[in-house]
Formats: sequence, structure tokens, C-alpha cells
Amino acid sequence: MGLFSKEDCVFCGTEVGMLKRSKLQTKEYICNDCKRKTNPFARMDYTSKDNAQRMMDTLAQEAADFEASFDSAENRFQSAERSFKTWDLGNHRVQYRCNTRLGAFQIISENHSRYEHVPVFYFDTMIPYRFADDNPNLADFRNSEIMDSNAEYVTVKEEKDMDGKLTGCTVIIPYNDICIREIKLNGNVSDENDKDVFYDLADRINSDRKAWINNGIYDTERKNRMQMRNLKDTAAAVVKAAASGGSVEDAVKQGIDTANAIEEGKVKQGFFGKLFRK
Repeated sequence: MGLFSKEDCVFCGTEVGMLKRSKLQTKEYICNDCKRKTNPFARMDYTSKDNAQRMMDTLAQEAADFEASFDSAENRFQSAERSFKTWDLGNHRVQYRCNTRLGAFQIISENHSRYEHVPVFYFDTMIPYRFADDNPNLADFRNSEIMDSNAEYVTVKEEKDMDGKLTGCTVIIPYNDICIREIKLNGNVSDENDKDVFYDLADRINSDRKAWINNGIYDTERKNRMQMRNLKDTAAAVVKAAASGGSVEDAVKQGIDTANAIEEGKVKQGFFGKLFRK
């Protein structure tokens, strides 16, 4: 096959030249139009045909679910900003927003303006890529990495010329996805002062990740308190039913139903410890 030969896109069948296609990990070709339906940060040489199709099938729904998550976000640790915040990374504008209740965030890069969907990324995947993740023996180790609130996973790499002058910076977000090993947001800088915005964005994402972890810890503790309250209420209801000739079975069933509702987030606790259905 010559340098200027044409190949068929494995998805739409269009015959395209070298400048209008990418080669997938599985050695098939994807045209630029179909590629724009995938995640703009995915590397095609890491992406199989099946995984490219998965992105095409799920990106729109993930974005819709993320948008809907802002309506249900709540509690004092929650940080959910529906509007995007903008960082000018030298000559590269980036927009970012996050819902720490959901544990997800979005990034819009002006370099990817022709892509069809704004991708959603998840904090429980935002750790350095490990090829051994499928090993069940490493599951606990991976979980400890995810829940490490001291880890500053997002970093900034500085580029300098031969004279040691700073010429550019790159925000690097590690990502443990088969198609995305890291997300890079780079831009040119003219002096040392220009690099602050890169570190500011990195700090923001790291801070949001920590807020998500704290939010999860708070949720777990709150559910444990509510379950203990429900256990006491159920025991009292059973004693009352037995003493008054009521249905002990119904009292137990109500306690089980409430316990399940607590786990599903359908119950909240009032100021005086009473449990209420949402």
C-alpha cells in the first residue's frame, strides 16, 4: 500500500486518504467524520473498533446524565456548577466544570470544537494508567489509589528552550481508560508569570477530586447513622406491635423497606433524627 493510497472507514465505508483517517489499534481505519463522534481525548492507536463504537453509542447519554445530575446535587459538601469556567492556557482556551456529588467533570478544548459531544470524565478513573488493572489481586490496591485524598494526580509539565527559557506548559490529567491514558492540555507561554494559570487549573481539578472523596466519606457516615436510627425505630415498632396485638411482620417489613431506601438515597434525616422519605 502506497503512502497516498485510500482506505475504507470501518464504520461508514467511506474511502479516505491518509490525511482524513486514523488507524485503530485493531489495524482498521476510521475516517475523521466518524472519529468526531468519539471522545476527542481518545488515542485511536489505543482504541479498538469495538471501543470506538462504544464511545459513539454512549457519549451522548453520558453527557445527558451529567447535565441532569446538576438538578439532584445536594448536601453541604456538594459542588456542582452548571456553567463552565474558562482558563486561557497561553494560546489555548479550555473550559471546565464539575459535579463532585456525581464525581464527574467535563472539559471543552477549543482544539476539539468539531467533535459532536463534550465527554464526561470520572474521578474514580482519574489515576495513572495500570496495565494490570484486570488482575483481581490488585483490586484493593487500585481502590486505595482512587480514594487517596492526598494524591495530587493532576500535574503541570513545563517546556523550556535550549537557553532555559520557559516556552510552554501542559496540564496532564492521568486517566485509567483503555482508550485514554492521559488528558493533555497545553499552551505556549511568553514568561514565567504565564504559567500560573496552568497550575491554577491543575489545583482546581485536584481540589474537586478531594471534595468528591470527602463527599463520599460523608455519605457513608450519614447512611450508617441513618441505618442505626432505623434499626432502633424498627425494634421499637416491633415491641409496640407485639404489646398491642399489631402485626410484627409489618413492622419488620417496614424497617427492611426503609433500610433499602436509605441505601438508595431515598430517605433523609431531619434535625431531630427522624427519617423522612424524599
